[in-house]
Amino acid sequence: MTFNPGLQPPFVDIPGLANFRDIGGWPIQDEKGIINGTVKKGIFYRGPDTTTVTDEGMSMLRRELGIMVHFDLRSKGQIEKAGGFKQLDGIKRVCCPVVPDGEYSPEKAAKRYVLYASDGTESIVEAFTEILTHGAPACRTMLLNIASQSPTSPMAYYIHCTTGNNRSGVFVGILLSLLGLEPQIIAEEYALSDIGLHPIREAVVDRVMKSLVFAKSGGGGRVRAERMVGARPESMIAMLEMVERKWAGAEGYVRTICGLTEAEIEKVRKVLVRPVVIERRKPRATSFFDNSRNVFDS
Repeated sequence: MTFNPGLQPPFVDIPGLANFRDIGGWPIQDEKGIINGTVKKGIFYRGPDTTTVTDEGMSMLRRELGIMVHFDLRSKGQIEKAGGFKQLDGIKRVCCPVVPDGEYSPEKAAKRYVLYASDGTESIVEAFTEILTHGAPACRTMLLNIASQSPTSPMAYYIHCTTGNNRSGVFVGILLSLLGLEPQIIAEEYALSDIGLHPIREAVVDRVMKSLVFAKSGGGGRVRAERMVGARPESMIAMLEMVERKWAGAEGYVRTICGLTEAEIEKVRKVLVRPVVIERRKPRATSFFDNSRNVFDS
């Protein structure tokens, strides 16, 4: 569903919310590279915090998309610093901070900013590892909510941090990996934030530049701030490789760190995966950006 004809799926034009998109439609492959399912559309959305959403946008979230729950990954301290949160009419807010309240401070936030903004992938993977470690309770809450739904008529969810980029991206990456998506496809989904954040990129960079960590770095500080607001596919690939080494993959992380049972994991998959019937199965998926196919057509 797209309200702005110029905005292409998986993005949805919600007034006041940049980088808002559906994580559904992506192909799932078996061990032979045959597409045997897709992520259901219209069930799970990601994007920025809701502070700037307009009344029209709020109505769309509830009435047009049917979103009934939104997961707020921000810490209490971060929310207070931003001036509070915006209550969405008819949508339940589930507070599941990635960073525990006692762990949040401007100094620690600045350290994470540096990791996000570093060149290469080593530092950002360190930040992503911290997100997964501290944020396991948040991930558990999100997954158990999904598992509690009926596979035939699940409610719609929305996950967000501040810009809908890094923290949201980490947990969406874990979720998509749990469903069986290939790392390259997951990285392509993550990289869509570069497109989604384009309309507000300069404003976000300006805000980031107010942090002394970047302000004291001169011209190089802005380059690093711009990198922090980006979403490089290699960062997600590196994170998934780390998850494989450290926890034997997304399922290992979800079972050992988040504490979900095999039955609960299977329920998550049933809610979010749409099987592809045998006669419609296709060979190995090429890049999402290859015009030879569009996984959002169905």
